Amino acid sequence: MKTIALLLASAATLGLASQALAADVVYQEPAAPIAVAPVVNWTGLYLGVQGGGAFNPDNGDNLAIVPNFTGAGATFLTNAFGSNFSTEFQSSFIGGAHIGYDYQAGNFVVGALADINALDIAQRASAFSNTPAVYTAERSLDYLVTGRLRAGYLVTESALLYATGGFAYGEVDYRFGTNSPAVTAAFPALVNTNEDEWGYSVGGGMEVKVTQNISFGAEYLYTNLGDSGSFTRLNGGPFDGAAAAVVPGQFTDFRSQGDFDFHTVTAKLSYRFN
Repeated sequence: MKTIALLLASAATLGLASQALAADVVYQEPAAPIAVAPVVNWTGLYLGVQGGGAFNPDNGDNLAIVPNFTGAGATFLTNAFGSNFSTEFQSSFIGGAHIGYDYQAGNFVVGALADINALDIAQRASAFSNTPAVYTAERSLDYLVTGRLRAGYLVTESALLYATGGFAYGEVDYRFGTNSPAVTAAFPALVNTNEDEWGYSVGGGMEVKVTQNISFGAEYLYTNLGDSGSFTRLNGGPFDGAAAAVVPGQFTDFRSQGDFDFHTVTAKLSYRFN
């Protein structure tokens, strides 16, 4: 009996001790996980759209009149036109789509892109003779394709400042018109066109990532499509509307001087697959 009593007393003592220890234990809530901002990554493919304006404040160059005369024909032509020349450039909205790929190495980003744009720009050059008559040559462009490389530096992890350059292609339409009485069925104006024009585009811009997959930017480009080979030939030599002034076998070429060049400023929105 004594043994049983001792065992019961020991069990009771252990139970009371365990309860006392349990009362002293302090339970703490687990720490909340720390949110880690995702690292901004520029490497990957992207697609997007752009829109803005195309313009040339310089208005381009005058209409060049190149005679192929013998005798006093060239002097006659100079006196007929004097300094009566004018030019104008028709600005336009430009808009389209682009695709590209970037690779990031530290704070540097390099890549390549291609874009296609619709626009409606034109360069007109006119000459006025004392016949009186007006002669106008026009070069116009309704779409533009570029393929470019670009290289930039991350001024912040989300803002890229870059330079870009590459080839440009467009189909330049050429038109010539005149009300000169020297242009007749016997001596018509012969238009020679070279519409496929290759040139270059150079410029730069800034692009900012507003989310991991969405970026917004602004870009400036200078595009030059060359001087083209288009021109108009008026046959017959010195012409002032009088039959006696027409000399078979001689001619005058009307050419737009200078390159067909312009500037563009666009806003760009891209979706990035990274």
